Amino acid sequence: IHCVNHCLFSFAKCQLTCFTFPSFCCPTVSTMQRKRTKMYQNPQYTPTNIDTTDKATRRVIAPYVKIVRKSEKVHLEKEQQHQKFNFYIQNKPSVLLHDLTSFLSDSVDLSLLLQETAEVLKSTTKANGVTLYMVDSASDEIYQSQRNFPGERHKVNWKIQKGSIVAAYVAFKKEYLMVDDILGDERFPVGVGYQGDLVKSVLCVPIVTPDGDCYAVIELYRDVTQPPFNKDDLKISIVVSGWMGAAIHQNHLRLTLQKQQELNDYLLDLTKCYFAETVAIEKMITEIVKFAKTTLGAERGSFFIIDEDSENLVAEVFDEGISGEDTTMHKKNVKVQLSKERTIAGLVARTGATVNIRDAFNDPRFFTDVDEKTGFITRSILCMPIVSVDNMLGVVQVVNKINGVCFTSADENLFKTFSVYCALALHYTRLHQKMFRTDKINDINMNLLKIQIKPCIHDIDNFIQNPEVTLPYSFAEFRWYVSPEEVPEMPQLVLHMITEIVGTQDLSLLKTMEFILTVRKCYRNNPYHNWDHAFNVAHCMYNILKRNKNLFTEVEIKALLIAALCHDLDHGGFTNNFLQLTDNNLAQLYDESPLEHHHYRVAMLILSVCPIYPNISKQMFDRISMEMREAILATDLAAYFKFRVKILQIINTTGIDWTIKRHRTLIKSIMMTSCDLSGMCKPFIVAKNLCDSVYKEFYNQGDLEKKMGLTPLSLMDRDKSANVPEDQVQFLTVIVLPCVELLKNVLPNTWELHNEALTLRGTWQEIIQLKGVKSWRQDDSVADQNECQ
Repeated sequence: IHCVNHCLFSFAKCQLTCFTFPSFCCPTVSTMQRKRTKMYQNPQYTPTNIDTTDKATRRVIAPYVKIVRKSEKVHLEKEQQHQKFNFYIQNKPSVLLHDLTSFLSDSVDLSLLLQETAEVLKSTTKANGVTLYMVDSASDEIYQSQRNFPGERHKVNWKIQKGSIVAAYVAFKKEYLMVDDILGDERFPVGVGYQGDLVKSVLCVPIVTPDGDCYAVIELYRDVTQPPFNKDDLKISIVVSGWMGAAIHQNHLRLTLQKQQELNDYLLDLTKCYFAETVAIEKMITEIVKFAKTTLGAERGSFFIIDEDSENLVAEVFDEGISGEDTTMHKKNVKVQLSKERTIAGLVARTGATVNIRDAFNDPRFFTDVDEKTGFITRSILCMPIVSVDNMLGVVQVVNKINGVCFTSADENLFKTFSVYCALALHYTRLHQKMFRTDKINDINMNLLKIQIKPCIHDIDNFIQNPEVTLPYSFAEFRWYVSPEEVPEMPQLVLHMITEIVGTQDLSLLKTMEFILTVRKCYRNNPYHNWDHAFNVAHCMYNILKRNKNLFTEVEIKALLIAALCHDLDHGGFTNNFLQLTDNNLAQLYDESPLEHHHYRVAMLILSVCPIYPNISKQMFDRISMEMREAILATDLAAYFKFRVKILQIINTTGIDWTIKRHRTLIKSIMMTSCDLSGMCKPFIVAKNLCDSVYKEFYNQGDLEKKMGLTPLSLMDRDKSANVPEDQVQFLTVIVLPCVELLKNVLPNTWELHNEALTLRGTWQEIIQLKGVKSWRQDDSVADQNECQ
């Protein structure tokens, strides 16, 4: 209301001292028409001052502007939508993980590389033998790496601690160690891991990166027949092991950048995938699992998509083919019920927690019967849920770490972040599927709707047989209104208005008849916003165009009369403010003027079913459609308050120029609003009936708002109906008269609308003055005479 008050106050201050209408430059206007139009110009035009500070003015404009009202029973879901969006934004991508380098080490065959290094040191230091121990950070153990079997781990392992073998001690301290006589050193009761020759002298160096991570230990030894290692041997070993640690570190950094680039490329491809028009879910899942296997170094992978409509976690299973060469994920025919499954995927689906099984056969959670049935040997499992904001979408699982014993905590962190993108991709894939299904259902419903909105065949036949009608007396006057006897002839009258104003050259009479009857059918049986109101608005536009036809282009003429007839199609009997207050679907679909946007959309639907202009080009029809859209949207009174200020500023400064598109648009908007308000420019008997119909709609809305726990506007509260005359005077003063007055000064031959509105306001003012005053009635006089007799 504050914004509208500001607009009204602004245009009320626009006092014009000299208004001279410019000469017309429109190519469709003849010189004689320019002269004739100039004769109607009012040389001085001062708009009516409007006081918008009083409560009466605010009361009558309140139903037509946006008002924020609170209700405990109406809850908007916008905050929930923001939460769903933030859920994905707040999760950091994998490329920001600080420990990303740790899992990348698994992609390099360090054991083979270090075996070669150990052999070089053995030859250089003339050692009798060398043993390479690889560090398993997950289990905090070391184990021997044998050259002939680089892919298999030795059965014997040692904890990284003191009081064990030399290599375990070095891995624990991360420092070199040179012992002349291992047999007499009490720090190492077990001695060395190699149990072959009689070992005496030992030189043990760790492979440590600059970050302090120990990856391996090289153990050189000599037997009792050889001299112990000296300082030169130690220097060579330290230099080589240090160089190896630095090389491994640099290689890891290189691999980190490479993996980061791969991850970025994958996420980009994933984004393209779920934003594509059509997404094959098998392809998407195949790409997800394939990348997860490559990134984590897993042997196999599987994917479970949970049916969101099921209560028992019923899931579709996507698994790899029997042959290892086929990496495509295939959808199994049988669905699984994860709520009852004894598998790891079922456990994750029920608990929603990540499960990392390091040794499957020694873990009670693993069901060994699965391997017995399939013949596949499961050593380690990493299984993680894929969740959205409010529900679980699926479960992804990878099996058997290839270059390692088990999946590490770093793998879990990467997989966790990776699952967020999986959730995003799966969520939008589902949305695409829903949209595709919804679009097809909408197409089916639209085809059904196009059939159902068509008028009765008997009405069409009757219209075709009786297309003409005798025009009522004073039909060409603004004050005329259809009588009850003329209601059956309204379609014929509309046809006459269209053919007279638009012409018949580009018009299909048969389709126009069908169009008129379809429009009538699409108006609801509201007290006010009904077919009668649409007919009256179209009649007013007909009279304006009839008097000023040469001022408008062919496209404008073809659009304005049709727009006036269709401007309230499928009106529900409620205001825009009510739709926004109750979060109606139309209010969610359109930010401004939801009703008017809907009226235009229904009008275009009817025109698609009944093409009244079959011979015009597509470009011309698009221009007509745009003109209709602007005209119908202009009937929103909230928009009227804005464009009235603009047109007054133009009149007060440069004057109206019909060659400027913006000026013409504003004039057409004033025309549409004047036609929409023309019910208040009729004789009192007609206007009073229309007024009662408007209030009936208002009171119906007010009653509904009361049931919703709201306090209705006073104009819509039937308990405050005593103020109707005062409200009508105020409505005419604030809205109707300024509008038709402006129209009269732009198009002087529409003065009749202004005069009728003034007369109606005077009648309402007389009714207010007669309130509470006793008046003589003929019935009372007759009753008195009978009593005397």
